Amino acid sequence: MGENIDTTSDTASTFLDELNSLRSILPSDDHLQIQPSGDFEQVRIKLDQDIQISFFFDSLQVFNQSLTINNLHDLRIGKASNKCPLDHDQWTNLRKYFDETLRQSKETTSFRSIIQLVQDQLLELRVNNQKRKQKNRKNENTTAVEEDLSSSNKFRGGDLIFSRILHDKSIDRSQVVIGYEDRFTGIHEIAFNDFKKVHDDRYGVPMHRIRHFKIGGRTVWDRTKKLDVLTGSEQQEVILNDMGQGIPTTQGLYHFDNSLEQWVHLPHTSLASDDVKMPSTNNSLLPQPLHCLTWNILFDYHHPELIFTPQRYRAILHTLQSLLPDLICLQEVTQPFLKLLLNEMWLQKNKYYIIIMKDVINSEQSKTYGQLMLMKNFEPRALSIAPLESLNDQATTTTTSTMQKSTKEIIIARFGLNTKVTIDIVNLHLHSNRSRNADEKRCQTLENLFTRLNTQNYMLVGDFNFGDFDLKEQNLLEKYESNVHDLWKKAYDLEQNPGFTYDPSKNMCAEIMSRTQINRRFDRCLVHTLNNLYYFVEHLNMIGTDTIAVDDDSGKRINLSDHYALQLIINFQTRSISHRSAFVMIPSIEHWPMIDKYRAEYDPSFDRWPAHVNILWPFFDLNGCEDDEENILLPLRMALSECEAFDSEVNEIATFVENNVCYMRITKDSTNKLKAVYEQVKELFPQCCTNKRSPYTPHMTIAQFDSTEKRLQAMPNLMLCLKKMRFLLALEKSFTFPVQHLYVLQRPHDNDTTPFHITYQLPLGPILPPLYSQKQQQQQLHQFFQQMDLYESSQLYEQKQDKFNKLRTCFAELFNKDTLHCFTHRFLPYGSFRIGVKGEDVDTVFLLHEVETNDQGTNLDGQLLKLKNDSNALNNYVVELLETRINSVFKDEILWCRKVQALYPLMYILFSDQTKVEIFVQIKTIKTSSDESKFENNANAQDSVHGIDEMEHLLIHARSPPIFQRLLSFVRTWAQHVGLYGQVYAYLGGFSWATLVAHICHSSLSPIDSLSSIENFSIDDFFNLVYKFFSTYAQFNWSAQELRLHSKSSQQPTSANKPSVQNRGAMRIISPRPPYNNTARATMHSTRDLIVQGFQRVVSLLNSINTITMEDKMKALSQILQLSNEFPNEKIKTMLQLTLSGANTNELDEWVGWAKSRLAFFLNECESKCHLTFQTQNRIEYVKEKDQAVYSIGFPLDEVSLDIQRNFHYCLKRFLEQFDVYPNRKNTMTISHKLISAHDWKMERMQPKPPRTRNQ
Repeated sequence: MGENIDTTSDTASTFLDELNSLRSILPSDDHLQIQPSGDFEQVRIKLDQDIQISFFFDSLQVFNQSLTINNLHDLRIGKASNKCPLDHDQWTNLRKYFDETLRQSKETTSFRSIIQLVQDQLLELRVNNQKRKQKNRKNENTTAVEEDLSSSNKFRGGDLIFSRILHDKSIDRSQVVIGYEDRFTGIHEIAFNDFKKVHDDRYGVPMHRIRHFKIGGRTVWDRTKKLDVLTGSEQQEVILNDMGQGIPTTQGLYHFDNSLEQWVHLPHTSLASDDVKMPSTNNSLLPQPLHCLTWNILFDYHHPELIFTPQRYRAILHTLQSLLPDLICLQEVTQPFLKLLLNEMWLQKNKYYIIIMKDVINSEQSKTYGQLMLMKNFEPRALSIAPLESLNDQATTTTTSTMQKSTKEIIIARFGLNTKVTIDIVNLHLHSNRSRNADEKRCQTLENLFTRLNTQNYMLVGDFNFGDFDLKEQNLLEKYESNVHDLWKKAYDLEQNPGFTYDPSKNMCAEIMSRTQINRRFDRCLVHTLNNLYYFVEHLNMIGTDTIAVDDDSGKRINLSDHYALQLIINFQTRSISHRSAFVMIPSIEHWPMIDKYRAEYDPSFDRWPAHVNILWPFFDLNGCEDDEENILLPLRMALSECEAFDSEVNEIATFVENNVCYMRITKDSTNKLKAVYEQVKELFPQCCTNKRSPYTPHMTIAQFDSTEKRLQAMPNLMLCLKKMRFLLALEKSFTFPVQHLYVLQRPHDNDTTPFHITYQLPLGPILPPLYSQKQQQQQLHQFFQQMDLYESSQLYEQKQDKFNKLRTCFAELFNKDTLHCFTHRFLPYGSFRIGVKGEDVDTVFLLHEVETNDQGTNLDGQLLKLKNDSNALNNYVVELLETRINSVFKDEILWCRKVQALYPLMYILFSDQTKVEIFVQIKTIKTSSDESKFENNANAQDSVHGIDEMEHLLIHARSPPIFQRLLSFVRTWAQHVGLYGQVYAYLGGFSWATLVAHICHSSLSPIDSLSSIENFSIDDFFNLVYKFFSTYAQFNWSAQELRLHSKSSQQPTSANKPSVQNRGAMRIISPRPPYNNTARATMHSTRDLIVQGFQRVVSLLNSINTITMEDKMKALSQILQLSNEFPNEKIKTMLQLTLSGANTNELDEWVGWAKSRLAFFLNECESKCHLTFQTQNRIEYVKEKDQAVYSIGFPLDEVSLDIQRNFHYCLKRFLEQFDVYPNRKNTMTISHKLISAHDWKMERMQPKPPRTRNQ
């Protein structure tokens, strides 16, 4: 057990740093409490199941030490309250486990590892409790009988055997010899009568060192072999050798026949013979959710005397029995384990089917091993046991020389998800590094599986035999990662939870078996789904991490295998293509009267459909889950971003004679533009293009007739009606409407009379039109936004657009088809400019993408390829090219252009008209390896682009981008006015606010009745949306809950063990896309409370005034935006004021940028080490005449109390020291600070002064 505990030698982080980092593995920050207790500090940590760990520490002595158990006093475990759900036995065992863990720990053992071990134990208890409740009484009785039998056969220890020989008069003790182990010289034998116990003689032997007893030269008891002839307690090894009856002799599918009381071989269909068009039967359907487990159980061909296989096998079987998974995939199975398994009553009672490989059956003769697949009460509709593509599996070490050369195989079983949709599940065990060219063989096998199964839904599970740092294999997975999902990698941050299923540092079996002692994530679950399937991961973790006792006398323990098992609970959901869903173009509502007047009379679908032009119909049946957005809507939106908005013109009436349908025809130019959109989405979703016989013809149906006669009778009335309508609408020959958005329409399955409604409004083009330019909007709401200055001025927007277009042209002249053959480039906007809301800067990303080509590279290609293996050098080279180009082209238009030192390459440009552009440089190269694996140049599988995919996800989640734009503009303006905006100041940044807004829009706009609801969105509608925003987040439990757009995700971590990047920050607003970072990770407890108070302040305002009439609501909305910035508030007594100076504006801006990057470090230390609350200013104050910038932080202590606090001065000193290490610091760049009372601070700002303030 002690081997499972981490030790630490990290002296860089302090005791309190490590203590506060424990919050990352706790469900809530409130679960860790630190309170003074005399000369000590007391810590209480609340874990799952209402369990609490507490201890004391001396803050003065451990300030610069690590959080190890030797620095803790009175460390104990207890129940936090009487609500603890553990029963007496569970609590007793947990307490023993905790005590034993501490006993075997070293002085340098990390306390964090203790917490993690206890949490893992509690999680296992919870899972076992849930599974136990699902068992029926009959199964419980059977288990109890088995456990009684097991206990009766318990192996007797050496002390009991010694006592038996000593007192049994039938045994001639002169014939007895004892074998014992000397720790230095090995096994020695001594006559029984000469043996002395350690208590009887100074040189006596401890009883736990006895290894065997012999009588007359025959071994009658052996600890290692678990042989006990004297007492008759014959153990697993005897069972393994004697259970020969009923063992299968042929590979294939087996099921236990109760009438015959034996396992019978069942006929099955091979994958090659399976017709997937035939519906699946009920007994071949996967249960939902599917509880799956994969485990390499470790054969005993190597070091059998050290790994105690009989005891391990029993423990593995007991674990499987306790969980009863629906699907079990085992690797490294041999015949002895198979014998044990087939005789397990729980396996027979629960009606398991088993697929057995011949290598398992023949393992005793051929020294092979193989895989098993077990299914609880369902069977595959088809299966195959196929060889791996690499056939030259030759061992290279002497340890495998006794094993016969064999061909490794995989099990592929096909199951139904419903009667029409299937999934293939593959149990594989790839080549280990003991084989020659193992990495190439693994890559070849995976490449073949990915290619051959590409048209199927599938899941690969098993032992992949490579880790996350094996480059060839990882490059291959990265090549396919957009289509083949590594569930652990999608669920967890590998830096925080690497998922080492093979861990020699903690696992004793792995330590024995490993030649390199390197931890690796060998075992994996990979999922590939087509558009007809999506999934949710409900649970994913490692099990089998505990140890079992193998020698009661010595206390020796061993792990169950050298691998930990992966336990997965996954819910597969089929997605159908339905005629109740469509992707369409809808004309603007101003033209509806003309169109609908005739449709109402002649179109039978008038009550169900709005006037529209179909693009894809039928379309996917969407239900609003994350997978819909990730795999359908987001790719669709990214495809539409490549198509510019356009005007559609309708110019004549036409007829589909064969169908007796009359329709409005759009012009040739409009048709071509819509066809271009159709081609984009057709490439994405070819299965939705059901009409294979004729080309796509955009049309707007206005009449449908049962026969040709009825159509001809109606035509004169139709033409007369059209002439009247044209006259009334002052139209001569045609009408035109803007196409800025396309729409997903749906209607419910359970009601044929319910009309189609809008579920998603998707914009065309990469940049959303700014709010002020949108013509289709309610007039009073438009006037309100004008009055409150919520629109960005057309002049500022056009300046931004002009700079963006000029930069795009500038870069295109440098990077184009003539200068580059091996790379492509894109220059894209993101942030506020992309979504058309008022913002300070133009955020952009420059993307350089290596592509596969046979063309000869240019000189620029050659330079880029030369640097591609050094990412830093490549980034610097590209940034220098851009910087040189910008300075050359815009030398008369810019004030400065500079690189920014950050984790990623950034550039800032300030134009002479004060337009500021930020450029994020992103370079993607093809991973190279010796097998020359190629990059998949698939437009549908592109990697995400910085800042763009996340924001696009918010747009589609919000359902209606124009409404989202309005609410976000309002909320951003309010947050900026009241001082709660800015991630750098520990408040919420723009993306966090956008996520909150998208969440409200999604829930409030479901469904949208029609386009009229969007274009006529009124003051009343907007007020209701604003009120819901503030009331929702004022009541939200920010200290304990996290805000997610979706409650569950196929790619999000389970609550059991979340990455700390998600838990970092006092508020948790999770990004909608992997790796699901906390977008509010900069928030502190102090600023979180201020933000919540801001929400509550608005709700109190709205509840205190009349909001009945439209005028009342407009006034209330105005008052929200007029709320003052209460900095500093009434609780603040002392201000820390920082003053930065530079030689000029450029230098000062650079200096301020460095200060902002260091601010979070200081604020975190104030809160975590000094236990101070604070209020931060959300802007920098600039004194233009002096080239100075002033920034302040408020504290609730008076000047004297704050000044004498030792920890505060220490943290402030460390903060100021950060400015000394700025690499570009000049002598003119200075910083000073002072503590000043809040009253004096306010008085200084009331005096006449020349400074100007600009929001930063």
